Amino acid sequence: MAATVRIHRAGPGYALDEPGTFLGSGFFIAPNWVLTCAHVVRSGEGNEVRVVYERGPGRGTSAVAGEVATVLPDRAGLPARGTWPSPDLALVRLREPVDHDCAYVTERPAAYYEEGVVLYSGWSVVGGELRRLSGTCTVQGTLGGWSDDEQIRLGGDVLPPGVSGGPVVDPVRGEVVGVLKSRTDRGLGGTCTGVEQLRSLPVPAEETAAEHDDPYHAVFHAHDRYHRDRQRHPGTDRSTWADVQNQLGARPGRALSPEERTQLLGRLADLPPAASTRALLGLLESLLGDQAAIPHPAPRGWRDGLGALYESSRQDAALDLVLDYAMRAMSAERPFVTPGTRAAERALWEWVRQTAEGRPGPAYRRRLGQQWIERLQLAPRGPSAAEAEAAHGTAHGAGRAPRLFVLLELEQLGWEPGRCDWHVSVGQADRRGRAAA
Repeated sequence: MAATVRIHRAGPGYALDEPGTFLGSGFFIAPNWVLTCAHVVRSGEGNEVRVVYERGPGRGTSAVAGEVATVLPDRAGLPARGTWPSPDLALVRLREPVDHDCAYVTERPAAYYEEGVVLYSGWSVVGGELRRLSGTCTVQGTLGGWSDDEQIRLGGDVLPPGVSGGPVVDPVRGEVVGVLKSRTDRGLGGTCTGVEQLRSLPVPAEETAAEHDDPYHAVFHAHDRYHRDRQRHPGTDRSTWADVQNQLGARPGRALSPEERTQLLGRLADLPPAASTRALLGLLESLLGDQAAIPHPAPRGWRDGLGALYESSRQDAALDLVLDYAMRAMSAERPFVTPGTRAAERALWEWVRQTAEGRPGPAYRRRLGQQWIERLQLAPRGPSAAEAEAAHGTAHGAGRAPRLFVLLELEQLGWEPGRCDWHVSVGQADRRGRAAA
C-alpha cells in the first residue's frame, strides 16, 4: 500500500488532489522507478507525468516529475487513447531522487495460477475525491496462453476506474506478481499482466558496458539492492519485507529464510548480468538437467534464474542447488566488468560460505571451497595472498594467521541521504608493512 502511487498529467499549477489530472495508479518497483500500465501514461501529454506518493505514514503526499522511460509494446505514432495491447506495461523514471517505499517483486513467473486469491491496491475517484483503496480478487485462469500477450483473468470484485497500473500481490508468498491492466465493462473483475512480461523489454542492440544500458537490469538490480540494504540498515521503524515474512512464518520446505533470500538477491545484483539469455539458460540446464522448466518469457537476469530453480524443483529448490547456482553466477562469463566486480564476487562467496556452514555437509563445503580457489586462480588479476589463504582454510579446515590488514569502503546510498553501504575487504602486508598486490 505504501508503495502504491498516483499518476497525474504533468504541468505546473495543478493541486495534488485534482481529480481532473488523475490518469491511473502505479507502484514503486525500485528506488526512483515506477511500474504502471502503458495506457495510463499515454493518456497524458508527451513523455512527462507527475507521480504523487506518500512520504510515510501520516506524513501526507508529495509530487515529483517523472519521465516515461519505456513502454511495452512500443506504440510510437499511434493515438494516445484507446485499447492498449498486452503486455501494456510502462516504466517511469523520476526526475529527482525521493525517499519512498518499494514493493517486493517476485522472481517467479506469475501467470500460471489455476486457482487462488490475490490482493490489489490502487487509487480511484470516490465521491469526487481521490481515495486509495484495496481489495481481493480470485484468479480465474489466463487469457492468451504461453505468449507475450498472456494475461491473468481476475474475478470476485468490482475494479473501479483508476486502479489500472496498481500492484497485484500473491498473499501466500507476500510478493507482487502482476500489474492491474483492465476491468470488465459489466460485472466483476478484469485482467492483470504478470511482472515477468518485463523480460520482453528490448535488449540493447549494442554491447552493454554498464547495467544502466539495459533498463531491465537497471530496475531489478536496484530493486534487489534496495531490499538487501533495507534489511542491513533499517532507516525507519517500519518493518522490512523480510521482517513481515518472518512474522507470518516461513512456509514448510523453504530452502532460504527471508533474510537469506534478500541477501542473496542483493549480492547477485552487484554482479554484472549474464552474458546472454542463452548463457543463462545453459547454466540452468547444467544444474537441472531434464527437470529444467524454462519459463516464458525467458529469464534475463540472475534473479530470474533463481526463480526458475524454484519452479523446476520441489520445496523452493534444495539448498545445495541454490548454492551451486550462486557459484556458477560468480564465475560466469561477463558482458562487462566494473571496478566493483571483484568485490561483488567476494561478497557473494562469503554469503555462500556462511550459508553453507552446518549444511549440507563437510564434503559439499570442501567442494565449494575448492571451486572458490579455482575461481581466484582464473581471475584476470590473480588472487591476493589473503584471499588464497582464506579460501584454502575453508577448503581444508586449516586455520592460518597471515599478517593482514582490513579495508573499509563506504558508498553513499542515493535513496537514503546520510546513510552508506559498506564493504570490508582483507589484504596482506609485506615484511615492511606495505600492502601487497
